Amino acid sequence: MGDGHIPRRTRTVGITIAVAALGAAVYAVVTQLTGPVVFGEDDREITVSAGTRFSIRLADTPSTGFRWVLAAPEPDPAVLKETGGHYDADEPARPGSGGIRYVDFMARGAGRTEVTLRYCFRCGTPQADEQDENKRIRRFRVTVN
Repeated sequence: MGDGHIPRRTRTVGITIAVAALGAAVYAVVTQLTGPVVFGEDDREITVSAGTRFSIRLADTPSTGFRWVLAAPEPDPAVLKETGGHYDADEPARPGSGGIRYVDFMARGAGRTEVTLRYCFRCGTPQADEQDENKRIRRFRVTVN
């Protein structure tokens, strides 16, 4: 059987590109399946490698008007970047029931920084009460290798 008159160099380049694409696809799937490393509310000292995605998991009840927000001072952007987050409601979800808030980060470069999360009432609204005696603050020291 013939090679279809495709020059050998062209075949080699095509195979190389296909193998590289397959490797990138496998890496993307493994990254999505494994997800970020998750740290709990009591994990105040966090050490990760540069390039690592991770989440901080906190108990939350947003139906009460309280929610977790990134507070000042924000983490050093050369070391750490907030990438969003999500909320998983307890099952069955009912009015007033709680759940778990995940705040997501990407470790960018070597260094140390601090993450401060504040549980505040109606954050970002005129009704927000900065002096609320029920506010909670959690500080996490993050070291990126």
